[in-house]
Amino acid sequence: MSDRSSPIRQEVLSVLNGEWAEYIHGFRSLSPEAQSAFLGQQGYVRFADLLAHIVAWWQVCHRAVERYTADPTAQPMEYDVDAFNAWAVAECSRLEEEQVVESFEKMRRFMIEFVKGLADTAFENKRIVDQLEMDFVGHLGEHKIVKGN
Repeated sequence: MSDRSSPIRQEVLSVLNGEWAEYIHGFRSLSPEAQSAFLGQQGYVRFADLLAHIVAWWQVCHRAVERYTADPTAQPMEYDVDAFNAWAVAECSRLEEEQVVESFEKMRRFMIEFVKGLADTAFENKRIVDQLEMDFVGHLGEHKIVKGN
């Protein structure tokens, strides 16, 4: 029996196809004042900076899951989160918002296919499950756009 309905696989695909797919529209549908307030609460100056931060962590997730798939005993990489976030923002500082939006969408679609293509046994590895949960579900919670803010 296939585990294609693994709860974490379904949850990750649901947020990638749902709330993450609507993320840009959700932000852009806010008033300019609400956009500014949201970015301030998030600690970013530009929406592109926030998106770059998200994409950078999704890339980390992809590499980690590949590493855990190749070696189930692999240990998580250590990151200085503040330095990593600063690096992600600096990397996109010269890009226009639409370029970063395109990168976000490309990575989102890539991760959908990546998660769909993971072997059923991948979801038996706690590190993989935790990584996916943290980077897609948990991260969405940290950066959730709430209408009416």
